[in-house]
Amino acid sequence: MTPLDASRSMYDAVARGDWATVETFMADDLVIHEPPSLPYGGEWRGRDAMQRLYAHVMGYWDDPKVEWIDLLGGKSHSVALLHLTMTPKKGGQRFSQHVAEVTTFNGAGKMADMRIHYFDADEVARMAAGE
Repeated sequence: MTPLDASRSMYDAVARGDWATVETFMADDLVIHEPPSLPYGGEWRGRDAMQRLYAHVMGYWDDPKVEWIDLLGGKSHSVALLHLTMTPKKGGQRFSQHVAEVTTFNGAGKMADMRIHYFDADEVARMAAGE
């Protein structure tokens, strides 16, 4: 399975909430990197990191909407381009962010490293804090 095929299948499983299937695409030592300025920032480690991170992130937003822009892949990487729209649970106006999720695959074809890039991580942090 190519990184593009694996990423597409993994993101489809996330959308269904099928976390057991999501974990089949992950390396045991997966590391997900969120910008350190975010309340859920830092490194999330392990096969279940995506599920734990997803639950934590969604705790900050009401009615989050994910619009898929594109999914690109090569021999060892994939890049998901997304547009997120959400409302802070702590109050505030609905806002949007463009996000790129860059995933590196290991030699076994498993997702080993994922880096989340927000267009404006400072805005996301401010909105999550209710500012």
